Amino acid sequence: MRRFITILYLVFIIGAVASKAQDTLEIATAIQIGLENNFDIKISEGQKTIASNNNTIGNAGFLPTLDLSSAQRYTIENTTQVFVSGDEQNRDGAKSNNFSAGAVLNWTLFDGKTMFYTKDRLQELEKQGIAITESVIQNIVARIAKEFYTVALEQIRLELLQENIGLSEDRLEIAKNKYDFGKSSKMEFLQAQVDLNRDKSNHMIQQEKLASSKTALNELLGRDVTLDFYVFFDPELNKDLQYEELNANMESNNPELLANRYEMNASRLVEKELLGERIPELGVNLGYDYAKSESEAGFLLSRQSRGITYGVSATWNLFDGFNLNRRIQNAKISAQNTELDYKATKLSLEKELYSIFISYRNNIQLHSMEEQNKKVANENNEIAIERYRVGNTSPLELREAQINLLEANLRYLNAAYAIKTSEIDLLLLSGTLLK
Repeated sequence: MRRFITILYLVFIIGAVASKAQDTLEIATAIQIGLENNFDIKISEGQKTIASNNNTIGNAGFLPTLDLSSAQRYTIENTTQVFVSGDEQNRDGAKSNNFSAGAVLNWTLFDGKTMFYTKDRLQELEKQGIAITESVIQNIVARIAKEFYTVALEQIRLELLQENIGLSEDRLEIAKNKYDFGKSSKMEFLQAQVDLNRDKSNHMIQQEKLASSKTALNELLGRDVTLDFYVFFDPELNKDLQYEELNANMESNNPELLANRYEMNASRLVEKELLGERIPELGVNLGYDYAKSESEAGFLLSRQSRGITYGVSATWNLFDGFNLNRRIQNAKISAQNTELDYKATKLSLEKELYSIFISYRNNIQLHSMEEQNKKVANENNEIAIERYRVGNTSPLELREAQINLLEANLRYLNAAYAIKTSEIDLLLLSGTLLK
C-alpha cells in the first residue's frame, strides 16, 4: 500500500494554506476511509465468503451422509376379532401406540471421479470470487484516487483564479492612478473594472465546481456529503512506466482477466463431472433401527425390536432419454463460450492499455512543454505590467498577457492531471495498483 500511495502522489504546486475550519484530507486517508465504508466492497466481500464456504469436500460429495428419523403414533379403535376356534373378541376404544427410530449412513465410494472434478470446480469458483473482490477493491481505489485528484485539480484552479483576481486588482489600481492623474481615459479604468468583475465571476463558478467535486468524493467514501475538507498531496509524478512491463503484469495480475480465466476453468470441469455419470456408482450403507409397539387388542400386547442393517449398493443409469448427452453437449458449448469471453476480455484490456499508454506518453511530453510555456507566460506578464505602469503598452495587451498566463498555468495543471489519471488507469489495468 505504501508503494501505491507514493505512486499516486500528483505534481501540483500549492500556493494557498488550508483553512483551519476545514479538515485536511490526504490520499492515504481517503483510500482507508473508502475501503472501510464503501458498500460495493462489502457486498463483494460477502460474495467471496459464499464462494469460499462452498469449496468443501462435503459439498463436493466426498463425505458420507447420516440421517436420523423417529416416529410416534397413537391409535384408538374399535375391533372385532373372530378366531379359528370360533371365539370372538370385541373391544371398543382399544388403544395402541407405536414408536420407531433409526439412523442411516450412506457413503458414496466411487462415482466415476465426479466428486474430484466437482472439488476442482469449487476451487476455481473460490479463486474467481477472490479475483472479483480484488477487482472491485482496485476499481474503488482507482475511483477514489481519481476523484481525489479531481478535487485537487479544481482546488488549484480556484487558487489560480484567485491569483488572477489579484493581477486584475493591480491593473485596476494602476488604471485608477493613471486616470486620476489624467494619463488615461475613464474607459480604460472602467474596462479594468469590468475585467476584474469577470474574473470574480469565474472564481465564484469555480467554487461551485470544487464543492461539487468534494460532494462526489464524500459519496464515494461513504460519508456525509456535506463535509468540507482541503486536500493535501506530495508533488510527484511517475513518468517511468513501461508498456512491456505493464502488459506482462496485466496478463498475470489483472483481477478481471483472472476471474474470467477461473470461470473458464470451472466451465471446462462441468463437462468432466457430467461424463462421470456414465460410470456406475458404488456406495455402502449402514443403519440402526429400533421399534416398540403396544396394543390393547390383538395377538400381541407389546413388541420391541432393534438391529443393524448394512450393505453395498451399486447404481448405473443405462438410459435417461438422452438427457445426459444433451447436458454434456450444453456443457461443451458453455465452456467454449467462456473461452471466447476470456479471449475477448483479454483483447479489450490490451487495446485499452495500449491506448492509455499512448496518451500517458503524450501527456508527459505535453507537461514538459507546458512547463516551459508557463515560465515564458509569467515573464511576459511581468514585462507587460511594468510597460503598462509606465504607459508603454495598451490595456488590451496587458489583459492578453494576463489571460495567457492563466491559460498556461491551467494547461500545465491539466497535463499533470492527465498524467496522473493515466498512471492510475495503467496500474489498474496491469493489476499492480495495490502492489
